Amino acid sequence: MTAKKLISISLAALIACMGQARSWLDYDQVLEPATWLRTTNAASLTTFLPADSTQHLMADAAITGSTTSGHFAPQGTAPKLWQTDANVRAIYRMSSRVVLRGSMEYSHWWCKDVTGSIWIEPQSRPFDITETADSTQGNTRLERYGLNGEAAVNVSENVSLGAQFSYATASYAKQKDPRHTNSLMTLTTTAGATWHRAGWRLGASYILNRTTEALTFRNYGRTDRVYHYLVDFGATYGRIEQAEGVGYTGNDYERPWLDMEHGIAVQGGYDHPGWSMVAQWKWLHCHGHYGMESPAHIDFNKHNANLWNATAWLKHSCNNNLYLITIDWQHENMRNNERTYRAVTGGGITDVVYYDDRLTGRRQTIDYTVAADARLNINRHLAAWALSLVVNHHRTSTDAILFPFVRKQKTHLTTIHATASRSFITGGDKTWTIRGSLSWGKGGGTPKTDTTLATAADDALPPATYDLILMRQYEWNTAQRTGIGLAIRHSLPVAAQKARIYADLAGRLQFAGGTHYLADAHRHTVAITLGCTF
Repeated sequence: MTAKKLISISLAALIACMGQARSWLDYDQVLEPATWLRTTNAASLTTFLPADSTQHLMADAAITGSTTSGHFAPQGTAPKLWQTDANVRAIYRMSSRVVLRGSMEYSHWWCKDVTGSIWIEPQSRPFDITETADSTQGNTRLERYGLNGEAAVNVSENVSLGAQFSYATASYAKQKDPRHTNSLMTLTTTAGATWHRAGWRLGASYILNRTTEALTFRNYGRTDRVYHYLVDFGATYGRIEQAEGVGYTGNDYERPWLDMEHGIAVQGGYDHPGWSMVAQWKWLHCHGHYGMESPAHIDFNKHNANLWNATAWLKHSCNNNLYLITIDWQHENMRNNERTYRAVTGGGITDVVYYDDRLTGRRQTIDYTVAADARLNINRHLAAWALSLVVNHHRTSTDAILFPFVRKQKTHLTTIHATASRSFITGGDKTWTIRGSLSWGKGGGTPKTDTTLATAADDALPPATYDLILMRQYEWNTAQRTGIGLAIRHSLPVAAQKARIYADLAGRLQFAGGTHYLADAHRHTVAITLGCTF
């Protein structure tokens, strides 16, 4: 079946399922009271109730174009980028027993003057590989595709089963020497069950996640210039490698990074008229490596981590008002070990012999979030006033070890984000929404503390470091920051009230004070979204 026919059939099926859209005006606000849908247990989809007896399908499709500029961003982020995003999402109660939910996403980034980390998502990697000179800044392109599907069924009066499948892929390329291309793939599956009776609901789910990112390094320009990378085990502490060598950044074969996650989550909650509480505890264990697990190729390092997360939602609704409090805690411990090896060649065949691994990095992160939301004077699932306050505290402790040398870094950041929006329903069933936001943050810590675990040999070379990158990243993690945002949205019904189209124009400015290494320490974004709900 061709893609054109598949799209046509999908659109025809959606149109056939469309009900009257007058009963709801905003996709996100309809689903917001459904706290069980925020858990990782797909079986909880059966708690979804349509907006009314005719609205079994809710769907939203949108395309967004945005431009962002400014240097107040993580190291390796483009100071100028243009982005296009498109997504389709829907939730559908097929019958009294079966509920489906899914989404498709696409994004394209074009970035200018990029240098720094070579990873697509460096914040989640156990170590980093960065360029060591601003003179190698170049343009990059990034494309992402995502597909997500969930299904849940009531197998009996008290038991529900559910499963979820999520697939995402991305390709990334830097278009100036030293060049690299990345291929990222993430696959997540979950399976869960819930038991419910007399307002109580208990659940458990299994989580499996596999992430791979393959790197290819190439130079196509001048051959008389030598480029270098810093293999960073934390706080820009590691070793220098020459591009196109045979190490972490060699061009003799593709370098893959693999991460496997297995985990469980348990949920519990109680619903009472006007009140409900849901809580979830989750544990994930991840392990992986960078390099080729092959007798003739090098597997450079291995990593492992444990992540614990606990979240609770408390909801109260009365007199067309909704109040929601969210408390979230997350703790992760990560260890990175470099493999020691010797390549033995004989008879034209190369074998790699491995010895004991060496600990090169430890990272501990702790994250606390408390959020309070209020939806006031709700009419057809659209709140006249929507207020939100989020307080977050993030703390990171990093040790980079190249025995006997050690570098320690500690950072912490507390942020407060407040949002308020006012919505109006005007003649002809049109809506207007004006949103404003304010944010503030401040942190601190110690950018580096260098020490030794033992007396270094006279001929021991100290680790390579790049203090300019170190201080730029430290300022991003800890500098005092202030943000302001403003947006306006307009929607109106079409197709005999069976769908709504909307336009959303948003702008945001964030700036920092007291920075010395981040030049032009601000960042602003302007975005426009066109969409349709049905």
